[in-house]
Amino acid sequence: MDNLDAALTGGREAQLSVIGSMLIDDRCIPLVLSRMTPDDFVDGTCRATFQAIRKLTMEGRPADPVTVLDAMQGGDQYIGWMRQVMDLTPTAANVEAYLDITRRAAILYRLRELADKLTQCLDLDEAEPLVRKMSAALSFTDRMPRMTGQELAADFWERVKQKDKPKYLPWGIPTADRATYAELGDMILLGGYASSGKTLLSLLMAMAQAKAGYKVGYYSLETKPEKLADRIFAGLAKVPLGRIKTRDFGEPEWGRLADAACQISSVCPFDVIRAAGSTVDDIPADAVGHGYQVIYVDYVQLVQVPGVRASDRYAQVTAACQGLKTFAQSTNTAVVALAQLSRPEKSWDKAGKLIPPSMHSFRESGQLEQDADVAFLVYPSDPDNNRSNRIFKIGKNKEGPRPNAELAFYGDTQTMVELEKEPDHFVAREMAEKGQAAKQANRMAGQVQFQECRSGGNPFA
Repeated sequence: MDNLDAALTGGREAQLSVIGSMLIDDRCIPLVLSRMTPDDFVDGTCRATFQAIRKLTMEGRPADPVTVLDAMQGGDQYIGWMRQVMDLTPTAANVEAYLDITRRAAILYRLRELADKLTQCLDLDEAEPLVRKMSAALSFTDRMPRMTGQELAADFWERVKQKDKPKYLPWGIPTADRATYAELGDMILLGGYASSGKTLLSLLMAMAQAKAGYKVGYYSLETKPEKLADRIFAGLAKVPLGRIKTRDFGEPEWGRLADAACQISSVCPFDVIRAAGSTVDDIPADAVGHGYQVIYVDYVQLVQVPGVRASDRYAQVTAACQGLKTFAQSTNTAVVALAQLSRPEKSWDKAGKLIPPSMHSFRESGQLEQDADVAFLVYPSDPDNNRSNRIFKIGKNKEGPRPNAELAFYGDTQTMVELEKEPDHFVAREMAEKGQAAKQANRMAGQVQFQECRSGGNPFA
C-alpha cells in the first residue's frame, strides 16, 4: 500500500470514529454538525448516517442509535455496522482530531477523483472547470468562522490601541475619500447610464488605488485593453483622445506621453484583463491566482453564470452579484462592480426639479442594491447634454453619510475633477436676520429711541 492509499485508509477510519463519537456521546453532535457536511464523508454509509443524525437534530428529536436506525429506514442491514462503529470508537474525547483527519482525507479523495478525470480530458475547455474545482477543494478553512463576545471585545480593544490609523480604499474623489470607509472584502457598486462616464471614473479610481499600493486587476468584459489604455494615457498626459487616435502628436505631447508611460510602469501592479465571455467562476479564480487585492468588473450585467438561462436576465444578474459578493467576503478582496442603470425617464418632483437616479435605478436585479456595502452613482448634470459636468452621488453607504459632488468632465482628455463647492452664505444671513429680530424684540416698551435728523434746521425751534 503506497502513502496515498494509507492516507485515504486513515481517513476512512477517522470517518467511522466521527460517526461513532456522535452515537456514543450526543454532546459531540453540535460540534460535528458545525464543522462537517455530507460531502466530507467519502464512505456512503457514514454519509447516510450523518444525514440521518443531522435531520433528527434539526427536527428537535433525539439522535441515538435506535432513532438513527429508524430514520435511515435501512432495517437490520445497518445494525451490525453501527455496533461495529461504536465498538471501534474508544472515546468521543478525540472527536476534533477525527474531524480534522476526515476533512483532509475527503479533500485528498476529491482531488484524486478530479485528477483522474483531468488525465482523460481531450482539450483545455474540458480541463478548465476541473482545475477550478481542484482549486476550490484546496480551500481548507472553517466554513463559517465565528468570534465570541469576549473575542470581539479583545479584538476591538487591540485594534483601537494601535497607533497607526486604519487605511481605507482611496478613490481619487475627495468626497468619496472623506465619506466612505470601504476596505478589502467589501462589495462596491459604480452605476451609471450608458456613456455616462462610469468606465472612465472607474479607471481613475483604479489608478488611485494602484498608486496607493494596492494590487488591482481590471476585468473588462466590454472594452479591449488597448482602448482603455488610450483613455488612461489621455488623462495622465493631458493629451486629447482624438490626437491619440490619429497619432497627431507634437513635441510637447510626445514628452507628456513618455512621462505618463514611466508613471504607469512605476505604479504598483495594475493589470487590465480582457474578460469578454467570462463567467462568475472564471473571474474569482483568475483573481485569486494573480493575488489581486482589488478587482474591477466592467460590467456586472455581462458576467455569465453557468447553469442559468441566458434569457433570464434577472436570475443571471442576481447569481453574478451573489457570486462576486461571496468571493469578496471569503477572500478579503475588494470587488468594484460596474453596473448599468435603467434608461432615465424625465420626471420632476413637486418643486419642479428633475428627479435624479437612485439605488432603484440599477438594472435587472434588486440583488445589486442589497449586496453592496457602498454604491456610487454618476450621471450628467444636464441630461440633455452629455458633455456637461457629472454628478457624483453616494447612493449607499453602510458606515457613513451620502453626500453628492460635482465633477468637472473633460471628455477630450478623459479626466474628471471634483469641483470645490462655493461657500454657502445662507446660514450667515439667517443668523444676522435673527439677531436683528432679537434686538427689536428686546427693546423695552416706552424706551427712548434716537434717530438721526437729516432734514436740517433746529428740531427744538
